[in-house]
Amino acid sequence: MIIDVHAHLDFLEEKKLKEIETNPKIKLVITNSVNLESCKKNLELVKKYKKIKLAVGLYPEKNLSLKKYNEFEKWILKNKQYVFAVGEIGLDFSYTKPEKKLQIEIFQKQLKLAEELNVPAIIHTRKAEKEIVEILKNAEGKYILHCFSGNFKLVKQANELGCYFSIPTNITRSEHFQKMVEFLPKNKILTETDSPYLSPYKNKKNKPEFIVETIKIISKIWKKSFDSTEEQIEKNFQKIINIYKL
Repeated sequence: MIIDVHAHLDFLEEKKLKEIETNPKIKLVITNSVNLESCKKNLELVKKYKKIKLAVGLYPEKNLSLKKYNEFEKWILKNKQYVFAVGEIGLDFSYTKPEKKLQIEIFQKQLKLAEELNVPAIIHTRKAEKEIVEILKNAEGKYILHCFSGNFKLVKQANELGCYFSIPTNITRSEHFQKMVEFLPKNKILTETDSPYLSPYKNKKNKPEFIVETIKIISKIWKKSFDSTEEQIEKNFQKIINIYKL
């Protein structure tokens, strides 16, 4: 069955959300948050739809601050029974704000929060792959690297740290992600869409059901059947997620 560990369902129309709930091929979708407002929106979706699970996170937006983090953490602890993962968190060094030091501090706080809640952290890295890997060397927890674009030396290091890698649907045209699937152990691969982004189809918004295109590519690389590939990815997911949360 389809498992989407990284989507932004608060950006999708109600019609699309109902399609997720009624699609028998979809097991579950983790809707990732980027700030407190999206955490609250996603929580409402989780309460409404059984197949949607909540990831809470502060993305390194330009207006990031310690005050915002403190408000975020207070809300998370109040609603921790709904928290399936901490995400989308991480570092983004592609622009100058917020400052790198502040990004790192808040990222580390969220890693600690994920550890305390005993849930995985879903991690974004943009032009900060090396820094992320170095930080994870001194942290403890369960990590999913979302759309990891680091070089293969960093991929190897992250794998040795026990990280999982969620492969987006644009693997259909990305040589980098195809090589990652070939390089990494089969038990470290997960699937994601980043819906509504990174669609495998031109001029179409992404959605969880498009993960079938990812499975097709992965099964070809692994030289396994579609069904056995899907089964392997589901097993991988079950190892990193607390079963009682399902």
